[in-house]
Amino acid sequence: LKLKKKEQSPPPAPTKAEAEAEAATAATSSKPRKVQVEPQISPNETSVSTGTGSKFSFRGGKSKKESSAKKQQQQVVNDDGHDDEVDDHYITKSSTSKSSSSSSCCSCKRLVLSSICFILLAVAGIVTWRYGPWAKNSVSVESLVAESSACDNCCNGLESNCNLPVNKVLFPMVHNAHSSYDNNFMGASNNKPFEEALVAGYRALQFSTCLCKGFLSKALLERDAEWGLGESNLGFCHMSCGMGVRDPKDVLTNLKEFIETNPREVLIIEFDMLDGSSADLRTALQRSGLIDYVYHPQDEYYIAEWPTMEQLIDDNTRVLLFGNGDGMDSCPAKDCTDGILYANDHFGRTATDGSDLDSCESTISGDVSIGYFVMNHYQNSKLKMPSKKKARELNSYSNLEVRMERCQGQREPNLLAVHFWDEGEVLGFVSVVNSGRNREGGEYGAAPEDEDDADEEGTRG
Repeated sequence: LKLKKKEQSPPPAPTKAEAEAEAATAATSSKPRKVQVEPQISPNETSVSTGTGSKFSFRGGKSKKESSAKKQQQQVVNDDGHDDEVDDHYITKSSTSKSSSSSSCCSCKRLVLSSICFILLAVAGIVTWRYGPWAKNSVSVESLVAESSACDNCCNGLESNCNLPVNKVLFPMVHNAHSSYDNNFMGASNNKPFEEALVAGYRALQFSTCLCKGFLSKALLERDAEWGLGESNLGFCHMSCGMGVRDPKDVLTNLKEFIETNPREVLIIEFDMLDGSSADLRTALQRSGLIDYVYHPQDEYYIAEWPTMEQLIDDNTRVLLFGNGDGMDSCPAKDCTDGILYANDHFGRTATDGSDLDSCESTISGDVSIGYFVMNHYQNSKLKMPSKKKARELNSYSNLEVRMERCQGQREPNLLAVHFWDEGEVLGFVSVVNSGRNREGGEYGAAPEDEDDADEEGTRG
């Protein structure tokens, strides 16, 4: 603000004291207020002019009027522009502060926008990868001929298996067999599809079925009307179809083809039916033709003696089906619909969460007559995801051998469930164990010649 000087008539001649005070004031105000150039009188000093023109200073208190006048002087710009440099300093400092604040704000906005763009691109990439046209039938197996098919007199790869009851043979089992990275599953339990596991020598598979929800998930299913699945959302998945799903027609067709291509192989399949999917699964099984090869026992709840491997092969009933979950309850073996036996009537298991990887403690206690005992030999990572690193360790021959030895005197495992089936030496270990379970003289145990073979193979393993 500028203070306008009032016009007035010439003042009367000042007294001597007034003249000296006015001269001192004029001398002080006429100098530019540059701290670096002109030293100022300290706030506690008072300047007095002598009659001869010299000045001296003395310390003393500052009056309220002087303090007030100085504050006003800092805020008011006089006509002579003596405070311009001070104002320029404050204006420059203020401008710098605003510029810095504006620059910081812009940087934050750019960072937020960049993060949002990155997330959107990542999501778009995952959706494209997961639901693109290549996601369907992404795995093709050239041949489903088993590696063990060269032996015409073998049962699941060994002649010694043929005389054993099916529940006395150790079956290597793929847990979450539908879930593999080759099938575009996220957090998969296996590297490669179950079809390749069958060719390699695995003879037991565990599947989970569900009903897919949402447009994108339905887009991954063929929904073949000829199979009675025209309006069905049935899929083979784990937890969510969005994490990965296999079409039921694809899965069941390949299972049937394997059975027909390899007449000396016996399969055990377990279905964990979720989301009310049991009715659609049964429809698909009937339409697939796989059910024609399913074993139908003629016993009640307890099956006293299971058929031998050779009997199942001769009768061409080489698929044993077990199920649990939705729509499954305890049933007399001979009356179970579609030959799907209630798993909890016939299976004992070790812990399914990986909490016990040392013993053969069963989830079923007491003297219960069960035909099958599943040794779950897998463990998830700390993030609750299937771990390839842990599978590599658990599937090693030495690790499997130690655990099996601890089962001596307890229930004898006949299903060995693993993750990442292509890691380790699971198949070699199973072959050695089965070689030692040859039937002789009505008792189960290794024949002398088979014991030597088993020891030799164990040493190689």
